[in-house]
Amino acid sequence: MTFTLEARWFGDPPLPDALAEWFQALGTVKTSTQSDLYLPADDPAFNLKVRDDQLQIKRRVAGPMRTALSPTATGTCEQWTKWHFDLEEAPDALWDDDPTGLWVSLTKTRRQLTIAPEAQSVLTGDLPTTPSATINVELTTVEAEEDAAWTFCIETEGPVSALADTFLTAAPLLLDETMPLTLPADQSFGYIQWLRQRPGGPTRPTPEIQIPRL
Repeated sequence: MTFTLEARWFGDPPLPDALAEWFQALGTVKTSTQSDLYLPADDPAFNLKVRDDQLQIKRRVAGPMRTALSPTATGTCEQWTKWHFDLEEAPDALWDDDPTGLWVSLTKTRRQLTIAPEAQSVLTGDLPTTPSATINVELTTVEAEEDAAWTFCIETEGPVSALADTFLTAAPLLLDETMPLTLPADQSFGYIQWLRQRPGGPTRPTPEIQIPRL
């Protein structure tokens, strides 16, 4: 189980070259490509997905709270609890033949930068150290069926008591005047909201369906 505080933004493709170059200059960036299988819920506070041989569940426990993080970035801050459960068998049938049509496969190319507590002095000497939280920064391109987007996220991970102080200190330093574009509040939300409002996804609450013989 892990605890995080994050703000995430989505943008229309293609990924701006200036943003990719800015992100690459932040530090040692690792790039990977993976496929996740999401079961979008009606409630954006609940996130369930299959990644590799794990079932991952996220539950929003605080927020959303709109916060100005820099002159060019206003985000929706959300605190999450995450659980990871190993699966004995990968649910291959869901990838190949889902009779419900409810699961959505996302292909992600993720650029990730992790700043461990012992390395955070490169940002400032004012970050909390006791307890400490890790800073994760991510820039990802996403494809879901016929839809695509890019998404940028800044997150702190660690003890709950350290999340907010580290986040509110680090985010303005990372999202400074070198950020090449504006990150507006109306583009700041999580994956489930993006899945539900994308052009190929449902745009209204799930309708009631009559159950035969009831």
